[in-house]
This record gives sequence, C-alpha cells and structure tokens, in this order.
Amino acid sequence: MERLSRSHHTAAIVVGRAKTILAVSTGMAYTEAARLCGRRSGEGVARLVSRLNQHGLNALETRPGGRPPVVYGSAERNRILETARRTPDREQDGTATWSLVTLQKVLRREPGFERLSTFTILGVLHEAGLTWQRDRTWCETGKARRQRKTGVVIVHDPDTEAKKKLIERAYLEGEQGGLAVWVEDEAGPYQAIFQPGSAWQPAGQPTRLPHEDVRAGTAKLLTLFHPASGQLRVRGVTSCTNAVLHPWRQQTLSEVLQRLPVATVLPPADNRAVWERWQEGLSVKFTLLDTLPPLRMLLVLDNLVGHKTPDLVCWLMRHGIMPLYTPVAGSWLNMAESIQRILVRRALAGQSPTSPAQIIQWLEATARGWNAHPTPFVWAGKRRARRQRAYARRHPLGGSGATTLQVVQ
Repeated sequence: MERLSRSHHTAAIVVGRAKTILAVSTGMAYTEAARLCGRRSGEGVARLVSRLNQHGLNALETRPGGRPPVVYGSAERNRILETARRTPDREQDGTATWSLVTLQKVLRREPGFERLSTFTILGVLHEAGLTWQRDRTWCETGKARRQRKTGVVIVHDPDTEAKKKLIERAYLEGEQGGLAVWVEDEAGPYQAIFQPGSAWQPAGQPTRLPHEDVRAGTAKLLTLFHPASGQLRVRGVTSCTNAVLHPWRQQTLSEVLQRLPVATVLPPADNRAVWERWQEGLSVKFTLLDTLPPLRMLLVLDNLVGHKTPDLVCWLMRHGIMPLYTPVAGSWLNMAESIQRILVRRALAGQSPTSPAQIIQWLEATARGWNAHPTPFVWAGKRRARRQRAYARRHPLGGSGATTLQVVQ
C-alpha cells in the first residue's frame, strides 16, 4: 500500500485510493480522509474500505462497469430520419411538431430502440442537415392570396420587378442626385393589453404584470422617415382613414419641403424627362400633370388603394413629390417598416398600457428620443457587400447553380 501511494507509474485513481486507505489506517475519520484525498464524502471511503476487507488489494483496481455503447447502423439511422420527417399525428404521437423528447418516446416503442437517447437523435438529424428553427411567415414578392366571392385567388403584380428596381435606385441614387428620399407607412393596431417582452432583472425576480387583460381599445402609428439622416416624423391615432392620414401626410410633407434647398429650374422638356425617369419600366403609370414643378422628393409608399387617390397623387405632383409604390407583398422594400418595429419594441415590449392614449403617448415619446440621437439607414450596406464578395470568390460550374471555391478549367 505504501509503494502504491508513492508510485509515479500507476493510475492516479489507484494512487488516490491507496492514500485514502493509509489515512484511514492511521485512525482518521472517513470524512477527514475523503477531504484529504480529494473525495466528496465519507460514504465513498466507507465503500472502499468494505471492498478492501472483502477482496484485498484488488479492491484498489477500477472495476469494469456500464454496458457497451449501442451502435446504430444505417438502417436504424434511416428509421430515425423517416420518423422525424413524417408529419406527427396528434392523437397517436401527442404532438403537432417533433421535438427530441417526443421523437425519443415514439421511437422507443419500436424494437431495437429501447435505449435510444436524445443525443443520438440530435446527431442523426444534424448529419442529415436538419436543425431546430423557429417557424416564419414567407411571402413571394409580386404575388398575394386574396379572398373573393368565388374563393381564394392568386393576385399577380405585373410591375413587380420595375417597382423593385425604381425603389432600390431611389435608395442608392436619390440623395446623390439631389432628391430627398422619404418613406411612409402606417403601423398597428396595438391593443391596450399586456405586451410580451423581456427586461434585465435580478435572478429569480422577473417583472410581474397582471395576466388579466381588459381590452380598452387600439392605437395606430403614422410614420414618415428619412433614411439618409434617420429623422422621424410620427403621429399616434386611434383610426387611420384617409380623412385622418391624408391631412397629416400633406402637412408633414409641407414642413419637410420648406427645409429643403431650392430645386434647380430646368426647361419643361428636361424637367418632364426627370419625372418620367421614375416611371421607367412600369406598365401601369399614373398620368403626369401638364405643368410640373421641379422634382424635389421621392416618397416610397405601400401599394394601398388609399395611397393612389387622384387628389393625393395630384397634390404630391404639384409639390414636386414623386410617389413610388411597393409591389404586392413587397412591404420589405419600405424602410419605414424597419423603424416601426424598432420603435414599437422600445416603447411597448414588456409594458401593460391601459388605454390607447397611453400607447400613443409612449410611441411619440420614444420617437422623440430616437430623433435626439438618430441612426441613418443604408440600403445595400456592408452585409450585402460581404455576400457579394463571398459570391465573387466562388466560380459557377457549367452554368448551373453549383459553385466552387477553386477555378476549374
């Protein structure tokens, strides 16, 4: 025992056990011997002494333990994938979406999978290219499903590509060409109920809000945004009809136009060509006025009927504003959507408003805080440039969708 306790070639666990036995032989209590030799409790020392009394020095050796690991072949792994890829039955499987635990429960009912672990399932799924992801809604720009009397129909926007190109060109070239580029949108409705959210709190002490909701009405947010400077104009309302939206929009745009520099007056033919340039490629165009002022602003709007009323379009043209409409299911082209999500999260996440007036007050106050330190928005910024550089380093193969990082002659 003394020789084993001083050995430099024996396994460390055997040396530790020998030291523990020697400490106990000197009269030291089990707990003190465990603490001296790095064990957690005296119970393990007691079991070690008991084995030593029964088996002698053989008790110091590590005994074989556990069962051999289960190795699943290709047939078993394919069976796991088949189960994961089939649609679960709520009545038989007890779920509508597979998780590792529900997959394990279902597979363990089959012969050969009695000891299947969730770790094994996770490895099989990852090898097949499956990962755990949140569900998302998805829309195809230019197409939308609409309910008609005859049923659900697919609506196509024939000017999808043309509208997309015009809006992207406005974001990239508008400000450089001396035109102010603004975007406008309406957000909401937001209910006066508890709004889900997170906050930094001491561990075990989350913010506690009432779970009973007393619906007290809704509020909406009218937004006019200048991406190049980050400046924002908002107004909270309880309804968003044309009678409410159009006067606010006209008043706010008039205030913005007063701060813009005076536009250069061009000959009538050249001036009309400037206006017509922002209708290139469109099959459905609105008629330009016979007498047009100098173009001063590009305004990106959603493709709503209320945004295309003759009175509004004529008012915009008389004030030197060219409206650019997003295609069907193309609201992602309107950067006002992005700033609205930021404002709503900052103002309402984790809060419990009691009235629409309170929602409006919080949203407008958050917008004033934003304007104190605005953040400019850039279309096609660094992230897109990184994607393009990464794609430029790849080489297409035979005109197909496949690429390679090395040039293949």
